[in-house]
Amino acid sequence: MPTRPAESRTQSRQHPTRVNTMTTIILTLLLLPLALLLWATESTEQRAKRLRSYGWSQRRIAEHMRITRYRVRIALA
Repeated sequence: MPTRPAESRTQSRQHPTRVNTMTTIILTLLLLPLALLLWATESTEQRAKRLRSYGWSQRRIAEHMRITRYRVRIALA
């Protein structure tokens, strides 16, 4: 029984990069709604702490969130 050449055996398989790309796309589409839900339900305190962890100042956080610096200071305490 003759064997198939090596070329035809490898052509039937998907390239690893294509599989990784497809997996990444599928995971992104599945996790995106969860990330959006978590972001939308984030409290003022959680958001202020997250922005502070990025190195933002209290003034910048207050301006970004459209709240007073006092409220930012209380949220970070």
